[in-house]
Amino acid sequence: MPDLRLAVVTSEDQSQPTQLKNAHAFCPCPQLTAYWTPPPSWPRRICCCETLSKMSFLGLSVFRDAKTTCIFVGLILITYYFIMDIILFMRFRNVDIVADSKPGAPDELYSPFTHLSVKALMNDHTSQYIISPSAEYFDTLTQFSTRFSFITPNIISFTHLFLGLLSGKFVASENLHDRRVGVVIFQIRSWLDAFDGVVFRSQSGTHLQFQSVRATTGYYVDTTCDALGGVFLCFGILFYLWKRFDPVKQDLPTWSKAQEAASKTGLVSNGHSVAPRETYSIKYLFWKVFCYGLCLACAGKFWDLVVGDFKEIFQTPLKDPKMSMLQFELCHSTTTVVLFYLWRILEGQALLQYILIPIIIDKIWEFLNYTQYILLSVIVGLYIVSLLYIRHLRTVLNL
Repeated sequence: MPDLRLAVVTSEDQSQPTQLKNAHAFCPCPQLTAYWTPPPSWPRRICCCETLSKMSFLGLSVFRDAKTTCIFVGLILITYYFIMDIILFMRFRNVDIVADSKPGAPDELYSPFTHLSVKALMNDHTSQYIISPSAEYFDTLTQFSTRFSFITPNIISFTHLFLGLLSGKFVASENLHDRRVGVVIFQIRSWLDAFDGVVFRSQSGTHLQFQSVRATTGYYVDTTCDALGGVFLCFGILFYLWKRFDPVKQDLPTWSKAQEAASKTGLVSNGHSVAPRETYSIKYLFWKVFCYGLCLACAGKFWDLVVGDFKEIFQTPLKDPKMSMLQFELCHSTTTVVLFYLWRILEGQALLQYILIPIIIDKIWEFLNYTQYILLSVIVGLYIVSLLYIRHLRTVLNL
């Protein structure tokens, strides 16, 4: 038996293993080698990602690792979302969205509790309570849409499309800090996705009217750029998994082969037995990522269709006072509110936010395994229930 010497692999060594130095040799798509290879290291150094985990909060080591940080921030966000939801739906109880969904005055400040519409009530929490308010207040303070009127919403859409591509590039890196930088870039993309809507409403005279205008070119440009942004993120995850579970057999000894041989012969490293490295086929990894991409596509499309149907039912003025009162009661019924809330949790933008968390804490593989089939079943089931309920509403209201 040849003597297999095991070296201690540092985080920097892990970011560029030996078998990845010649990416052209085993890249499943050689034409995408530029996307496959590691991104530059200066963004993570500028962001001080390597020292962020050592920060302390009020003398406590709250941010000693990414997992603790995510739990701490997650608890704050959940509490914040819960309080805001209580305020939102308490106000919704007494609001007729037929009248409340009208545009606001040009000088009126944005509030997530005013000018309610079906789309606003079914919007995901992060967009409604963080991204949209910051985008609206930024435009109010800077007068961006007025001063830079030559910058159209479509230009902003193409900009966040590029950021989605760039984010996927960083997410595809083997270095964990690079992947976290990719998450930050994707959140900037999400902010611009909301900001193009702010600019459109300002320039079209529909300030604070939160609803989709389907009969425009901008609607299709925006939805296409949104979809491609999610595709780029999924490809970034896929390329990362291809690197992490490289199934290609090498003739020369590699670190993974040394691990496998050591485990078979009982060799140890630093006093601990070394387990063999997991490997999966390219098709298997592609199927895992494809399943979540399918969830994103179904959630986004189904949500958009359901929003359109509910808008037609609940935001259409009815001439008959009795039917109008019935429309109000059905809009505020328990079934309607529950469906609205479930779509808030399972819409496409919400699923994009969910997948960013395991990227940060380096649990993306586990996340994909847990959600592979269950999530799609829940989304399809919710869509079927929504369609049945919408059909019932049309029958009751004679629409």
